[in-house]
Amino acid sequence: MSVDDKQNVTLTPYIRRSTPALPESMRMFITEELRQIESSMRSLIDATPQVTDSPPDSLRTGMVRYAVTPWDPLNNGYSGLVVYNGTAWVQV
Repeated sequence: MSVDDKQNVTLTPYIRRSTPALPESMRMFITEELRQIESSMRSLIDATPQVTDSPPDSLRTGMVRYAVTPWDPLNNGYSGLVVYNGTAWVQV
């Protein structure tokens, strides 16, 4: 089963684009604000339960995922909620 945004909760990361030509002080301010927004969005995506068919790129304690085939984080065929406890995925 592949994960798609029509049937499953998926999250799209925010990716900063180039700042248009502006006075330098304004460009620096806007660039820094967008960097902080991007960082906040990234942490929210990591912390939000979501349907996935593959493990996250970087594991963080407390991550919750709804695992679907082909991902088998418990190695027993389980599809459902799992949480990363810092060393392994466990069933919720």
